[in-house]
Amino acid sequence: MDYYLINGAELHVEEFVLADDHTAIAIDCTSAEAALRIRREPALVRSISRVEASAAFGVLPAQLPDRHPLPYAPLVLTDAEPLYRTLFAGRLSTVDDLILAWEMTPSEEPNVAGVARRTGAEWRLRDVGPGVAWAVDLTAFPDRAADLLPEIRATARRFGLIPVTVERFS
Repeated sequence: MDYYLINGAELHVEEFVLADDHTAIAIDCTSAEAALRIRREPALVRSISRVEASAAFGVLPAQLPDRHPLPYAPLVLTDAEPLYRTLFAGRLSTVDDLILAWEMTPSEEPNVAGVARRTGAEWRLRDVGPGVAWAVDLTAFPDRAADLLPEIRATARRFGLIPVTVERFS
């Protein structure tokens, strides 16, 4: 579950609804309208404070009344390890700090800031919209992805990114 304070006044809480293959199929949230706004309006993204939200609001909703469905069509091409792409809106507070947090090796690949490797998994931090959007491409089998995807989303949130969706390619 994640929470944001928008423009210092509006509390928004949300959580991804995941399919069996760990891809995002919906967002349960306090407001589907707010969920769309924070992903579509770059100026609004800059007004969001997770730190202030946790300090100002001690009680989060027990239930999230709105569900915003996401397009869901996994693209399965082979039996190879799947590629999970987590798309993020917003700007990183600092790219270097996120690379350090994930113990990434800087990359020479175009638009790839760094590559991290752990047993049975590899992920790349990719700039997919200069100054606007980032993606993390995780290559791992589903059981390993189930462990790493929540960690990847949580770490990226700490550095100012807002998860938009999780897609799967094989």
